[in-house]
Amino acid sequence: MDAMGGKEPQLIITDQDPAITNAVPTVFKTARHRFCMWHIMNKVADKIDIITRKETDFLSRLNGVVWNQDLEPTEFEEKWNEVITEFGLDDNRWLSTMFDIKEYWISAYFRDMNMGNIMRTTQRSESENSFFKKFENHYGTLVEFWLRYESAMDQQRHTHKCLEIESNNSVPKTITPLSMESHALTVYTHEVFKEIRYNQNTTFEITAIEDSQQSKTFAVQYNALTSDVIFNCKLFERRGIICRHIFWVFSNKLLKTIPEKYILMRWSKNALRGPIYDLHGNIIENYETAMCLSWKCRRFGLSFITSSLWWLRKRQMF
Repeated sequence: MDAMGGKEPQLIITDQDPAITNAVPTVFKTARHRFCMWHIMNKVADKIDIITRKETDFLSRLNGVVWNQDLEPTEFEEKWNEVITEFGLDDNRWLSTMFDIKEYWISAYFRDMNMGNIMRTTQRSESENSFFKKFENHYGTLVEFWLRYESAMDQQRHTHKCLEIESNNSVPKTITPLSMESHALTVYTHEVFKEIRYNQNTTFEITAIEDSQQSKTFAVQYNALTSDVIFNCKLFERRGIICRHIFWVFSNKLLKTIPEKYILMRWSKNALRGPIYDLHGNIIENYETAMCLSWKCRRFGLSFITSSLWWLRKRQMF
């Protein structure tokens, strides 16, 4: 809260820990607290008998229900109960407890939350820990840690720069003659464009949208004056990219470009090109100037700390 100027996050994901569960609502008044799905599902094998675990497809069936991001709450509850009953696990206390707190960890209950689909686990934190472990060890000094940390950050910046150059100087292959696909190509990064391209390559019937992949038929509300689309798939609310259903509606309405309201800056090629603000909303630097200054500062810091390290070792003080 202090680091973010008192602004609360929309979503907090933690391990299923009683102390944290009690502490979060005390500090954060509006943030929604969720448990890491991976940590919970990782315990399932230890909570059921060995025969069910090894001689049936219970785990794969349960995973198919829990990790299905397209289920509505009522659909999830129905499918969960079907699996539990089929394998005779109605009396399993741990599974019953997990079902009772389903609103804390099943994505069906926060499908409308921005980035909820990505942030279902603590994987981002764990992946960062794994990344930095490649550069440091338990026996290094504080100065060596600082140097290794700078090396790690330089590698991340280099990787990002390479991806940015590739995104700006190469063109992925299009699969349709639609003007909207060409527009998406100029707006999104390559990785996001791949998802957009996948979403457009789907066949639907015209009256209500029939999704052959999900074996469902959906109704879509479209406002021609504002280009607003209301659809219960909620991929845009979760990920910030339009789903195949909305893409079909736009294509059917002969739109040549994706409406600006459906293009999030964070997925665009220009995501980092805007000005940088401080916690009070004041512009610090533009992107290019800030990157240049940041590099000069790092160069100065590395030179200073390296000289200090050499001086201390020479005098056998380090």
